[in-house]
Amino acid sequence: MSSPRFKATRSDGTDATSELLSFAEAIGLESVVAGRYSFLLLLELFGATRSGMLNPAKVVNQIRVLEGVEVAKGLKAATPFKYPPLQGLWHQHYLEDGLPSMTHNIQRGIDKFGLPWFKQKIADAEASGEEWYVTEADVAHIAHDAIASNWERLINKKALTGEWLIFAKHEGKNYYLSLGKHNSGDDLLRSQIDAICLQEFPFLKNILDAQSSQLSP
Repeated sequence: MSSPRFKATRSDGTDATSELLSFAEAIGLESVVAGRYSFLLLLELFGATRSGMLNPAKVVNQIRVLEGVEVAKGLKAATPFKYPPLQGLWHQHYLEDGLPSMTHNIQRGIDKFGLPWFKQKIADAEASGEEWYVTEADVAHIAHDAIASNWERLINKKALTGEWLIFAKHEGKNYYLSLGKHNSGDDLLRSQIDAICLQEFPFLKNILDAQSSQLSP
């Protein structure tokens, strides 16, 4: 186990550092990006895992993709934040477990691709001049096209979306900072990064200050 970069204590004053580092090793975080993940990210992963809110493998898999040791599997590529207060940092989507994430992507698939099988059946009926009535079997085909087929289309287009893994680029390496949701609020995410990650990775100040100076009149 590597030397700890931080010290963590529980509410009763007992040391929790070794437990957190053991968790980092168990999920593969330490073996892939030792020294390049923040205490904030580790706490978020630990807490979300303990509460049953997140499978940490979903996040670590995306870190492995970003590190080039695993192949991307249908999610959007990492992109920089375009606007303050997170401008200068990057985010990679990770796919959460559960129905809300699946439902969101299925709706995106319908919005993006529609219902190709149903559309083709209508076109075929119009071309033949025959009336076509939707049967029970057709409903099953439509449902499969809307859900399974559109999911595959999103994967093929690398268009699946999810919540955020926020990271910084510095001297050719990625530094993984925190998790975020689309509705977390950028100001809150930035304040957490300022409070914790800047202490571990001082170079972040230059990255974030450079973006702020570009906005100054």
